[in-house]
Amino acid sequence: MSVIPVLTAGFGEGHNAAARAILEALGRKPGLTGELHDLFLEAYGPEMAKRQRDSYIGVANKYPRLWGCMYTALDRLPLVRASLPFVRPVEKTLNAMLDAARPPVVVSAYPLYNYMMARRWHRDDPARPRLITVVTDSISVNRAWHRAHSDWYVTPNQATADVMIRQGVPAARVLPYGFPVSSRLAPRSTAKAGERPRVLLMLNPGKRDAVELASALSTLGLELTITVGKDASFKEAVERAVEGRAEVLGWTDRIPQLMLSSHLVVSKAGGATTHECVAAGVPMVITQVIPGQEAGNGRLIAEHGAGAYGLTPESARAIIAEAFTGDWSLWKKWKASVDGLGDAGGGDRVAELVEREMAVQFRGQNR
Repeated sequence: MSVIPVLTAGFGEGHNAAARAILEALGRKPGLTGELHDLFLEAYGPEMAKRQRDSYIGVANKYPRLWGCMYTALDRLPLVRASLPFVRPVEKTLNAMLDAARPPVVVSAYPLYNYMMARRWHRDDPARPRLITVVTDSISVNRAWHRAHSDWYVTPNQATADVMIRQGVPAARVLPYGFPVSSRLAPRSTAKAGERPRVLLMLNPGKRDAVELASALSTLGLELTITVGKDASFKEAVERAVEGRAEVLGWTDRIPQLMLSSHLVVSKAGGATTHECVAAGVPMVITQVIPGQEAGNGRLIAEHGAGAYGLTPESARAIIAEAFTGDWSLWKKWKASVDGLGDAGGGDRVAELVEREMAVQFRGQNR
């Protein structure tokens, strides 16, 4: 049994969601299995890793302009390579894992690790494992993703591949395989026009008007389900605001099921949620866009006519009401567009790439 390391980090759910989906897909391949590694968690322990993650999320939510400036600096300057001395425990943990496992192939859903591998091996070193980088952002791709070498870059879609090629990545190394998502989304949405509208609102507690948004949508007469995460006090506030007009869920593993049964998902433009909606064939109304990586996710939906922005409670309520008015012509347009944007096969395509790369490695060893 060959064990393939799949590397992730908790700085944004997109990295983790993609890594988990790849792990699932590798498990469906005979003779292959994946092993998930959050190297920040392994290097620093759960308490420190949580503080790091919370700091990142806090800056992004509370100071979006500051985060936007930081994102732009990362795009324009080689700051990731300069930061490596400050995360030496992570690099040591990575090297220890590679020494112990000696994998023929590594899959990375977080770009920092590529720089560490580049410090250890020259790209022509026969001892270097083949590296597959899974890019978790659409369209607004930070150059930090590809300043360090990778043998392959897997992108969520062709539009993102085109951006990376324009940025100078050789086209032959860019593979628009789709964002890896859970196979539970493969059946696609079963929602039909003319039914009572079913809407899934995925609330971000860090959004200042989140409770107001829940209240506004609950007055539309929809079959509304709201997910709020693990914060019990936030859940109580939302329940008070909707006054029984919506089902309010805390943390749940039913997200794929809820997406597949919904006509519409209302959420921030996070990498995981956006691409899960594409895979499930569910239109989106986007209520929050953090500058940088989420800007491209929002553009993917809006510019392809697979949904719309609703960045205030009032505008979100208005566009959702319009979508389900009359013969639902607006929703029908969104639905047709999102159905053509992608599918749930990204993880399986990455797993097939791993198989091919392993065959290349083994042929080289047997010469």
